[in-house]
Amino acid sequence: MSRLPPWWPIEMSRERGSLLHGEAAVGFVRLLVTTAVTIVLLVMPSVLGGYPLVVLSHMLVLSIACLALNLAYGTAGMLSLGHATYFGVAAYAGAFLYRFSDVDSFELYLLTGVVCSTIFAAIIGFLCVRHTKIFFSILTLALSMVVYSLVIDGAIFRLFGGVGWGLYLLGGGSMYLPRLSILGKQFDAEEFIPVIYNVIVVAFIASAALLSRISRSPFGQALRAIRDNETRAAFVGIPVRQYRWYAFMISGFFAGLAGGLYGQLARQITPDQLHWLFSAQLVVATVLGGTRHFAGPILGAFAFVGLDEIASRWTVGRYSVLGALLIIVVFALPGGIAAGFAAIRNVVRRH
Repeated sequence: MSRLPPWWPIEMSRERGSLLHGEAAVGFVRLLVTTAVTIVLLVMPSVLGGYPLVVLSHMLVLSIACLALNLAYGTAGMLSLGHATYFGVAAYAGAFLYRFSDVDSFELYLLTGVVCSTIFAAIIGFLCVRHTKIFFSILTLALSMVVYSLVIDGAIFRLFGGVGWGLYLLGGGSMYLPRLSILGKQFDAEEFIPVIYNVIVVAFIASAALLSRISRSPFGQALRAIRDNETRAAFVGIPVRQYRWYAFMISGFFAGLAGGLYGQLARQITPDQLHWLFSAQLVVATVLGGTRHFAGPILGAFAFVGLDEIASRWTVGRYSVLGALLIIVVFALPGGIAAGFAAIRNVVRRH
């Protein structure tokens, strides 16, 4: 270990040491929490029944999508109203691959969907990142509705000839997806739910770990600088437009991963998954959890799906009940659920 020069302040050395110690402690706590969450999630199939396990799977899939959106919104300051595009494109791309080829592999289905969603995010992002604030949001919304119209009007299906057009007429733009083989093995109905749940858990843990690493990296810090003051970030040498485009593509990649997982979980792909209302749901869930905390989108996704399940018990006025529940949560926790937990933690530390 190299010796410090004699003029090095003792206070600076102590401060640096305490900072490194604090970072190590935070890293250890993060690893401990991740391990505990992973263990809890993996034992759920032996604890929960079929339907609760499906609901938990939906929560995890929506969490991946919200984490993806928050990289663009909470970290880079780009409010996208079209992230349903990448979610839905991934599900449709994999479904088309199954329908018009001999592929019945879940891995190839998922890979095809993620690649297509990333390509769409690269193209749309290249056009949108030239604009900021509300203009960026409106442009993402407009382009997403163009993609939605291509599906709802059957234009995409026409590319596959008479068979594709017949498929469109049969489902009105919706597509059914059977249980695909996972790791080369077919599973019956009873085995499939726990298996696809475990796949979703692995994808969720991997996505959360990668996005957390990106958020804490110099690239993530640069995105926050762009979010807080784009002009100042450009003055210090950050390639603003380029970094915004990279963030948008990464966000589209993970949104596509969530969409592909959802397509196999629900096994019913509909144009609603491309509509801007679904994009709005992603925004609501993300803001509900808190955009300035990494765990916020996860908590928001869990809360949104849970509140929706509660509201679904009312056959009449379901969305009125859901809206009322969301209003209550927002008024109770104006900074988001994660901010509420952080405030409680700070109060406990003081006492």
